[in-house]
Amino acid sequence: MKLIGPEDEASRYVESLRPDAIIIVSDRMGDPVLDVINSVTRTRPAPMLVFTRDSRQDTIDSAVKAGVTTYVVDCDAPERLVPLLNVTRARFKEQKALRKELAETKKALHERKRVEKAKGIIMKTKSLSEDQAYNAMRKLAMNHNKRIGEIAEQIISASEVLV
Repeated sequence: MKLIGPEDEASRYVESLRPDAIIIVSDRMGDPVLDVINSVTRTRPAPMLVFTRDSRQDTIDSAVKAGVTTYVVDCDAPERLVPLLNVTRARFKEQKALRKELAETKKALHERKRVEKAKGIIMKTKSLSEDQAYNAMRKLAMNHNKRIGEIAEQIISASEVLV
């Protein structure tokens, strides 16, 4: 455990130490503390447990947005540290999985939209049905050992050059 100060020092320390969790104890969660939390979260996200006396809702919201996993107000019970740390780690792991799933879903949706656009281009230029256009793209993808999304991007790029 180490007391760290300004955000640049905190970020360097966290990056060098690579802790499996971060515990912050601060009576008030003002901008300097939130700046450190933001900096550390950008450098190396980790489960973050905060003990404070600051129960203002806007501060709690800011802390969570900055990367705090668990925010505990007015807790002077050392026996709760291990269970709270376990909850913090579990929440962080779950949030990380949800963020990854969301990113993958957004990527898949974007790719699907691009496939639909490319399919429309093929349908219009080749006078094919939707199924025929999709099958042509799929065959092209298989023949070139590429994902259909990559083929869609190439079709869209080519059509933009020709227009």
